[in-house]
Amino acid sequence: MRIEIVVFDGFDELDAFGPFEVLSVAGLTVELVAAERPGPVTSMRSVKIDVPAVLGQGQADGVIVPGGGWLNRAPAGSWAEARHGVLPARLAAVAPATRWMASVCTGGLLLAAAGLLADRQATTNHNAYEELRSYGVEVVEERVVDAGDRITAGALSAGLDLGLWITERELGTGTADRVATAVGYTRTARVYHSARS
Repeated sequence: MRIEIVVFDGFDELDAFGPFEVLSVAGLTVELVAAERPGPVTSMRSVKIDVPAVLGQGQADGVIVPGGGWLNRAPAGSWAEARHGVLPARLAAVAPATRWMASVCTGGLLLAAAGLLADRQATTNHNAYEELRSYGVEVVEERVVDAGDRITAGALSAGLDLGLWITERELGTGTADRVATAVGYTRTARVYHSARS
C-alpha cells in the first residue's frame, strides 16, 4: 500500500507528521507530495522541507490532506490553498483513482472545497464545524469519522488516531495496537462509522 500526504506552504506539522509517523511504523509506504510542483515547502511554523514528488504522479492507494492556517485566514495554509483552487482541483482529479481520501483538522475543508465530502458525514477542527456544514457536509463531532472512501479526523492530535485507524483498517487491530505501543500513544478515541459508508 502506498499513501501520499500532500503538503503545501503553511501546512500544520502535526497534521502531516502524526499520521506519517504512525503509518511508517506500521510498515506502510508513505510519501510527502506537493500540490503543484516538486521543491521546497515551508510549514506554518517555518519548517522547510524539500518535496520531490507531486500529488497523483504515482499510484496512491490513499491520500491524506493536512490543515493549517484556515481558522486565522493565513496567507499560506489550507484556507489560502482553497482560495487558490489548484489543490482542490488536484484532489478531485486524483480521488477516483484512490481507494480512499483522508484529512486531518481543517484539511477536511480542502476535501470539501474539492467537492469530495458533499452529502457525507465528516469531521474537522471543532472551530470549523459551521464552515464544513456550509459545504453540504453532515458534521459528526468525533475525532475520526470513517465514511468508507472518505476518512476525516478532528484537530491536530487526531491525526495520530487517523493513522492508527488506517493501520487497523489495512493491517488489523493487532498491528494497530503494536504501533500504538511503539509510538507511546494510548488508543482512546473511537471511530464513528458513517451509515452511508
